[in-house]
Amino acid sequence: MLSAPTKSVRTKVLRVVLVTATLALLISGAAMVFYELQDFRNTWVNDLSAQADVIGLAAAPALQFEDPKAARDYLALLQAKPNITSAAIYTANGSLFASYSATGEDVSFPRLPDVDGHHVVENELVLFRRIVAGGEIVGTVGLRAHYDLSGRLLDYVGILGAIMVLSLIGAALVSHRLQRSITEPISAVTSVARTVLETRDFALRAPKTTNDEIGLLVDAFNDMLDELGHRAEVLEQSNEQLERQALERRRAEEALAAGQRRNRTLIDAMTQVVWRANNSGLFTGEQSGWAKYTGQSRNEYLGLGWRLAFAEEARDRLDLAWSRASASRETFELEARLWHAPSESYRLVRLRAVPVLSGDAEIVEWMGAISDVEDQRRAELELRTLNAELEDRVVARTQALEAANKELESFSYSVSHDLRAPLRAISGFSNLLWEDHKDHLDEEAKRKLGIIRGQAERMGQLIDDLLTFSRFGRKAIEPSELDMVDLAKNTFQRLHNGSEGNSIEFNVGRLPSATADRSLLEQVWCNLLSNAIKFSSQRDKPVVEVGGIVEEDENIYYVRDNGAGFDPRYRDKLFGVFQRLHDESEFPGTGVGLALVHRIITRHGGRIWADSQPGDGATFHFSLPREARHG
Repeated sequence: MLSAPTKSVRTKVLRVVLVTATLALLISGAAMVFYELQDFRNTWVNDLSAQADVIGLAAAPALQFEDPKAARDYLALLQAKPNITSAAIYTANGSLFASYSATGEDVSFPRLPDVDGHHVVENELVLFRRIVAGGEIVGTVGLRAHYDLSGRLLDYVGILGAIMVLSLIGAALVSHRLQRSITEPISAVTSVARTVLETRDFALRAPKTTNDEIGLLVDAFNDMLDELGHRAEVLEQSNEQLERQALERRRAEEALAAGQRRNRTLIDAMTQVVWRANNSGLFTGEQSGWAKYTGQSRNEYLGLGWRLAFAEEARDRLDLAWSRASASRETFELEARLWHAPSESYRLVRLRAVPVLSGDAEIVEWMGAISDVEDQRRAELELRTLNAELEDRVVARTQALEAANKELESFSYSVSHDLRAPLRAISGFSNLLWEDHKDHLDEEAKRKLGIIRGQAERMGQLIDDLLTFSRFGRKAIEPSELDMVDLAKNTFQRLHNGSEGNSIEFNVGRLPSATADRSLLEQVWCNLLSNAIKFSSQRDKPVVEVGGIVEEDENIYYVRDNGAGFDPRYRDKLFGVFQRLHDESEFPGTGVGLALVHRIITRHGGRIWADSQPGDGATFHFSLPREARHG
């Protein structure tokens, strides 16, 4: 057994712990503040950009038709955005067209709009965005909004300062108490395991201080973290690639849909050619639309000259379709390539001809229209090609991800067996030591031996929780129709039969049925009800209540107790792994149960939240979509 450290060594270790903790907190705090400020700025810029795009789309007709009143009316809608202090719309030549001020006072705007982009002036964020309509810039939108970056920074610095002080105090207390040679390695492994689950930083390692069974335990644990870190990195990269591909596909589809809408508008406004021909198919009158599209002069398209504007390979099909329609006196449609003078190329068009019949059903003349479908067909081909490529890539990535998940699960169970072997040795020998020599041990030795046995048992529970947390994250959801009343009652009965203490009053309200995975939902009810029983066990008359509400798109369920409750300021920490708001000596547990509930409900497409006050009990709500979610 290693000798107990002297007072001076403990002081040095305490200093090292405090210095290390301070440096880590400063670095992580600075990173969090930097990230939050960047995210705050990007959120504001994206929001203003979206507002500018919406205003630009709405104000484009007003600019084109020189209607400043309509533009001011659009700007007046910004009253719903109190953070936007002022706005302006400029014409394409840079003159001020319309303006808006949240205070109603005149606001000075630049004589000319800035280039597209944004910048910060004092405590305001200024953004300019060009207005594009029909492929041309018709104007510019300028927005100003409150941008209280300094206040945001002070708030985060204050919060981080408080957290740093509390963290340093906690580190000093833990370092002062857990200084024994046997408990320190196990506590170090426990701390690393907790940090890994909270931050998913698999680069962390537990220090090895002995070469006995504890040393083997530390080596096995570190090896597990190394392999898990590698596997997690591979999985994260695969997930990121799949998300990027899905995003690219959505953007491509949106872009193609927008292009199709623009093309349809252009066809209606520009490429729709209406023509007339006599009963023999001869052009006899003025055909201005035809001349504009094909570039043929009047002398060129009169008679049957208009046929020469079609590609040579399409003329025989055109003659055949025309002769059949003339014989049947019916409308006919044909797609063929027609010369397009502005682009100096043949473009695919849809020809539609309708016969005008006399009273005795004879053809008097033909009325027809030509629609340019070149861009539409090209976009459809590109979309089909892109969809086929993306489908192949998604299938390949999905297969790779499934294979990696299976390998990770197999590895987790293997590592679990390797970790438990030295842990069983520690626990077994400490139990033998207690049974065979407890009469020869003084009270201090018994206390130390009790710490060893308790920490070994806790380490085993942590390993189980790690594996359970990982397994539920990979389990495929198999939805089925669930009777939530029976599920809640059976779970409570099973938990209550195994608990000690006062009799618990259990009230079951209306619980709508759900479509979800039975085993996963049983785990949700088990964790929530066991928490309610545990935290209300110290009441003279403990009460646990469950109920539900039916909403339009989801069902909401709740579990309420009259137990110890918690401070609502820390409700965001409830669903993190190993996050506890009560001392373990008062209410035992590992802090994994609510994290498991959060993961299960999130995978089902639902939400979970909690309300409480210290001493007034707690209510946990969770929702499930009314339509089943697979995955």
